[in-house]
Amino acid sequence: MKYGSVRTVCNYLHKHASKKEAGRCNELRLLVKAGIIENLEQQVRFVLLDKFKFQGEAIRSIVYVADFTYFDKERKKFVIEDSKGFRTETYKLKRRLLLSIMKDRKNFQFLET
Repeated sequence: MKYGSVRTVCNYLHKHASKKEAGRCNELRLLVKAGIIENLEQQVRFVLLDKFKFQGEAIRSIVYVADFTYFDKERKKFVIEDSKGFRTETYKLKRRLLLSIMKDRKNFQFLET
């Protein structure tokens, strides 16, 4: 795998792109059990730009895939979280587009772990 990450399975038998992401999944599952967060989801897709046609050519959509999303009950915030070891230029651009789309949403937080 690129950037030295190793595909890893967490304690809940989910496949993850890295050890860091698998470890964070384990932590988040414990927070769910403790009642601190709820509605934990993995690999959630956010469409940043819909597909379209240009001069007969099909242009694919641009999608941001978050490692985790959940609702933090204590802070009353919807959280989009990414476990990143290396931030590529593509990631940085998609992150900016996502934040631009979400900027007016109340009670929203973006975390990089």
